[in-house]
Amino acid sequence: MQGNIWISHNMLGFAQCMTLVLRFQTRPSYGRTIFGHGSSSEPLSNSKFRGLRVIIADDDDVNRIVTKKLLEKLGCQVTSVSSGFECLSALSAAEKTFQIVLLDLHMPEMDGFEVALRIRKLRNQNWPVIIALTASAEEHVMERCLQMGMSGVIRKPILLQGMADELRRVLQWAGEGL
Repeated sequence: MQGNIWISHNMLGFAQCMTLVLRFQTRPSYGRTIFGHGSSSEPLSNSKFRGLRVIIADDDDVNRIVTKKLLEKLGCQVTSVSSGFECLSALSAAEKTFQIVLLDLHMPEMDGFEVALRIRKLRNQNWPVIIALTASAEEHVMERCLQMGMSGVIRKPILLQGMADELRRVLQWAGEGL
């Protein structure tokens, strides 16, 4: 990383404003690097996603709304909750079972790792498919997610194509594992 920082002073010599310019090297998201995805040539609203029942658990209102809108754009039927406890309640009370569970890893009270463990204790080891949502850039996140019974990771900020690629990958994996 490279950059510059400077302070502009007012006429009295006091700091008036500070400017910070950072240059970052961009790289593909972790999930794409691990699994070698490129841009998919398949249309985003592909029939594989149409009617897919998804539940999102994220404590951040904006992230939850954006994620829900992106999933709906792909054709999914989406339920959203704001905590791990609400997610477990919705999963146990649902008339229709959810096929995908998207969990924010860093929720208060009960994080996504704990929610995933509890889901796996109550349900099949491969179903529903659990995908982590995280802004973390740490290298070990994917490994820990797999250990906790999750099938994939979607990095924030969430992009429509990245979400579609990861959903396609985990659904293909789940189909082979059933």
